[in-house]
Amino acid sequence: MFTWWLFIMILTSMYTANLTAHLTLERVGEVVKNLDDLLNQNEYSWGVVGDRNLQTMMIQSGERVYEDILEYGETIDTVDQGIERAREGDFVFIDEASVLSYNFKDDCSVIQTSTGKFSNQWAFAVQVNSPYVHLLNAMLLQYREEGWLTNHHDDWYEGLTAATSCGSGFSTQMRFDLKILAGLFIILGVGVLISVLLMLMEFIHVAVKRRSEKITLPSSAV
Repeated sequence: MFTWWLFIMILTSMYTANLTAHLTLERVGEVVKNLDDLLNQNEYSWGVVGDRNLQTMMIQSGERVYEDILEYGETIDTVDQGIERAREGDFVFIDEASVLSYNFKDDCSVIQTSTGKFSNQWAFAVQVNSPYVHLLNAMLLQYREEGWLTNHHDDWYEGLTAATSCGSGFSTQMRFDLKILAGLFIILGVGVLISVLLMLMEFIHVAVKRRSEKITLPSSAV
């Protein structure tokens, strides 16, 4: 009985903690999912670093949503200022995905949302007919085939692994699966087995005791 109640208490505690974290994460994550949500809410202010490639692309896009983002948002002086204000809270920092991923890779206090509109790519600029063009292309192709770029991209931009990232934060959620609950079921199984063994031992003890009483009763009567 004690093992069963212990199992129920642990399972209930884990479920309550997981549900609380899940609902909290959903509540925070659902506030702003895209730029339209950002424009239709009053909880967060936002900003873009001025005189950078992203701001130029937003201006030249010709789409109303980007014009409104620039019009009603703030113009930030530096990337560091945007990162600091985002960490302080109540502020959405809009910048290139590579910049945000690198600076917030191990930060569990922020949530990143992709707009999926603009993509930035990096390149090496060399002189026309430079002898280094073929060398750079060959080396980049070799690194790509060997997986060097992918491995270092994961180290630079993804930070900690999913198993260790933000142990009690919002970046990873503990899910109820057989691996996590295996210990609880083992405890329950052992408890049930011990209970069955004790019941069997008690049954045998009572049976032997009653049998001995039946055997000793005639001699007692004489």
